[in-house]
Amino acid sequence: MANQCSIEGCMKPIKAKHLCAMHHQRLLRYGDPQHERVKAKEINCKWRRCEQPSVAKGYCQTHYLASRYLDKIGMAHIQTNMATHNH
Repeated sequence: MANQCSIEGCMKPIKAKHLCAMHHQRLLRYGDPQHERVKAKEINCKWRRCEQPSVAKGYCQTHYLASRYLDKIGMAHIQTNMATHNH
């Protein structure tokens, strides 16, 4: 169809240069409309005895929120006792 993205298999409407918004953004950002980002190596949470994958600042979602709370109430020193680097 003439009003669909020119990338094979993409059925999204054209935004610019015969590409949909996603492929056009990839063209602008990476110079290739079919660029795929490489996933970073998965690292476990640095909280002691936690095996969940880290999502922010080395912590899993649960422990990241806990560390933010401890920072907020002025008890960040507790994090030091509970966090160890697993990598």
